[in-house]
Amino acid sequence: MTHEPEVLLVFPPLVESSFGSFYPSTAVLAAWLKKHGISAVQRDLNTEFAEYLLTDDCLSRLATGQVPGVPVESLVAGCARWAHRERDRLTDAHGAYLFGRETQVGYVVEELAHPFLIDPDADALAGFTARRRAVHPLDAHAAFIQWADCENAVPDSVKLVGISVPMGPQLVPALLLAQTFKTARPDARIVLGGPAFSLMDPPELDELLRNHRAVDAVVRFDGEFPLLGLARQVRADEWDPGRVPGVSALVDGVTRHVPPTAGPALNSLPTPDYPSGDIAKLATPKLSVTQARGCYWGKCDYCDFVELYDGSPPYRGRRPEAVVADIEELMSRYGNRQFTFITESIPPAFARRVSQLIIDRGIDITWDSFAMVDRRFDRELLELMVRAGCRYLVIGMEAMTTRVLNLVHKSADREENQRFLREAREAGMKLSVNLIPDLPSTTYQEALDSLADVEALADTLDFVAVFPFEPTRSSNIGRTPGRFGLIPVADVPADSQAQYSLNHMSSIDPAMTTQERADVYARFRAFARRINVASQAGEGDADAPLAVDVRGAAFMRLAVEDLDVIDMGGEIVCTHIIAKERIVVPEAAALVLRPYLGGESFSEADLATRIGPTAAQALLTNLLEARMVKTL
Repeated sequence: MTHEPEVLLVFPPLVESSFGSFYPSTAVLAAWLKKHGISAVQRDLNTEFAEYLLTDDCLSRLATGQVPGVPVESLVAGCARWAHRERDRLTDAHGAYLFGRETQVGYVVEELAHPFLIDPDADALAGFTARRRAVHPLDAHAAFIQWADCENAVPDSVKLVGISVPMGPQLVPALLLAQTFKTARPDARIVLGGPAFSLMDPPELDELLRNHRAVDAVVRFDGEFPLLGLARQVRADEWDPGRVPGVSALVDGVTRHVPPTAGPALNSLPTPDYPSGDIAKLATPKLSVTQARGCYWGKCDYCDFVELYDGSPPYRGRRPEAVVADIEELMSRYGNRQFTFITESIPPAFARRVSQLIIDRGIDITWDSFAMVDRRFDRELLELMVRAGCRYLVIGMEAMTTRVLNLVHKSADREENQRFLREAREAGMKLSVNLIPDLPSTTYQEALDSLADVEALADTLDFVAVFPFEPTRSSNIGRTPGRFGLIPVADVPADSQAQYSLNHMSSIDPAMTTQERADVYARFRAFARRINVASQAGEGDADAPLAVDVRGAAFMRLAVEDLDVIDMGGEIVCTHIIAKERIVVPEAAALVLRPYLGGESFSEADLATRIGPTAAQALLTNLLEARMVKTL
């Protein structure tokens, strides 16, 4: 193998949920190429985008309302002002970034990223004009590319650039990067790949390749064999992507889609080769280890992740011994002790075996994984997983309505969900639960009953995420919507969180009215907020608790170091950045608080003197509930 890199592998922005961790695609591909004698270098531009968000210029624009869709009173603007003022709190004592959802302040950078997310629709397939690049949010991505010096990112020895695009919001930035790389290095071959393309219809892929001539080829489904084949062609000064299975490319002006062959046996994959320089930037980096590709259940009608590996079996799992060997090797290389398993859903038998191996070998780590409600996850197994260092499981529970769960072929019903939640609590297993209040055909009353069931088990939940249902064209529901009570329409506005409009199927579900659906979303989100705020408060720094009852204290002050306070000329908007609490102080009360906005001390008696004891107590109660005061 040559010492100079022959391939550059790039992970583009923007996946804000990966700040603080590493998606394994480029690390897996780099190790695969290395195994076959080809040297690759990596560039994690997603983490670099997080760094870019903390530059003075970017924070200033966000803080002062210069970014479209970010008014000065918004949470994003408040986070920007706080980050600009308290930048040191986003790093540890050694200057490493405290990115990631598991740090107390990690969400701040995720909030800063939201205005720059690009949900790719049909316009994403069009070519880039100077005018289009100058419009938000493309202008920010173009500015980032310049800031990151991407024009000089391709080493002279590199003749092939691979850009990994697992998530929809990465598509447009990836195309911008492809254009940048090709302009700087017209001799280099630019190859894009990842699930965003695996889920793309062939006509859309045709349009993309026609309009974005900087892209020489697109890899769909498993990437190892296609990338290796293309890299070998480039090494031999050849270029004939039409001969490589799993590759789409323009051949003599016509798009050719070569069917894929089976992907590699997962147990033959080498340990991922993560870039040590990027790991060193993070205070608590989390590394990913592949457990499986595909889903062992694979029956949920709304899911299209089972479509990502055409040419291979729908589920391929790795041996527990291979996963543990990767963990031990990664610990040896990087000193890392935080891991996440890459899987659609960890199988119970695998969870039992890998947990026992970790315990038997005395491996001191923490880890997390996606899982589904499965009767085989009983209290005994969950306790074993906790002893093996499992910090939490992410559960796609979705709902509590048995009729609806059966309709979309979920593995569990209401009673099984309830059993699982109770036994997880008894086992000490933390759960991050995903809910979809409006799965197809769900009525308003069913949604409310489902919420009541979950609320009754609130003490079993550590985090709750609420997602509106969004049918995708590549899922069973998208292919046969009528079976699930959906009426396809040309186009309707969507409360989108799927972040991949190209694959969205517009439809109407008559089971709920628009008003009922909005009310259901609001109720579920309010519940999620209560759970998440309480959970974060419970995990706060013991030396600086988020909630302190200051009533009766001699003196107190506003917790200005944790607050963003913006004076709107009448009312005052106060946001507790750490607790993610916000209150709007009306004009009359704002007059009372203004003398203390700099952190000056006051007492309840001081407030009572100015506005009377009843009003003072009410104001203090609101401040206390929002965690905005501290005792002296």
